[in-house]
Amino acid sequence: MAGLHHDQHPKKGRYYVPAEAVLARTVGGVPVAYLHYGIDGGDDVNVDDFLSTYDLPQPGTAAPLPEDLRAALPGDEPAEGALVPEGQAGRQVFVVRRPGGRRGAADVYVRATGGT
Repeated sequence: MAGLHHDQHPKKGRYYVPAEAVLARTVGGVPVAYLHYGIDGGDDVNVDDFLSTYDLPQPGTAAPLPEDLRAALPGDEPAEGALVPEGQAGRQVFVVRRPGGRRGAADVYVRATGGT
């Protein structure tokens, strides 16, 4: 549903596993997935590699994380993140960089709807 499964990007030779994943349904019965990827940063595992692995562009401007995403995931999710401007219908990807940490460290939050 989110388009981030390793089978959907077989030529990349790598993939990221979400730290948290919640599958649910909206009030109208539409499937919805909430994902959180914790990216520690460094030379090999960083937000630029994550974006490249999934053919995503660099994030744009800050946007609020959807309230249902923040409520669905365990923990203290941020109020906003840099929205990745890409065109898969029903998917929102937010990048929250971790200042003061290793180069490329970030948290990536995904909300995807649709599928079966």
